[in-house]
Amino acid sequence: MKNLKAIVLLLVLITGIPLIAFSGNGPADPAGKGNGILGFGFGPAIPFYGGEGFGPAFMVHYDHGIWQAGPGTISLGGQIGTSFFWHNYSHKEVQYRDNWTNLAFVFRGAYHYGWKVPGLDTYAGFGGGTLVSMYNDGGYYPDKQPTHVSYLPTAFMGASYFFNDVVGVNAECGYNFAFISIGLNFRLTR
Repeated sequence: MKNLKAIVLLLVLITGIPLIAFSGNGPADPAGKGNGILGFGFGPAIPFYGGEGFGPAFMVHYDHGIWQAGPGTISLGGQIGTSFFWHNYSHKEVQYRDNWTNLAFVFRGAYHYGWKVPGLDTYAGFGGGTLVSMYNDGGYYPDKQPTHVSYLPTAFMGASYFFNDVVGVNAECGYNFAFISIGLNFRLTR
C-alpha cells in the first residue's frame, strides 16, 4: 500500500509541475491561418491484417492552417504512424509467434472550429494514404504474403488545449491508425 501511495504522489508531481510551469493564457486561435501544429501521439492501434489484443501505435502529424472558413480554419497536413502486433500460440507442443509491423503515410485535411476560448482547438477531418503491413511468422506459413501495401482512408476528430503559445496536450479518436490517441502538440507560428 505504501508503494501505491508513493507511485500516485510521483505521478501527481510529474504531471502537475509541468502543467503549472506551462500554464498561462494560450493563443486565441491556435490553428489559425498561417499557423502550424506539430503533434506526437500514442494509443491502441487498429489491427489491419492481424494481431490480437493491444498493439501500440505511435504517430506524428502536422497540420497547417491554410484558409479561413467562417468561424474556423481549414488545415492541410500529413501524418506518419507505426504500430506493432504479435500473437503467441502453440501447435503440437511447439511455440510460434506471429508479428505484424504497420507503417502509414497519410495526407490529411481538417476543419478547426474557432471557439474564441484561449488555448482551445477542436477539429475533425479526413485523410488518405499508404499503409504498409509487414508480416513475419518464423516460416510457419510459407504461402502467406509477408508484405501488404494498401490504401488507408482515415476519419478523425480531436481536441487540443495549449497552456501557452507553444505547448499543448491533444486527444484524437476515429479510424486514424489508432482508435484513440493522446499526446503533445507544439504550435509553430508564422
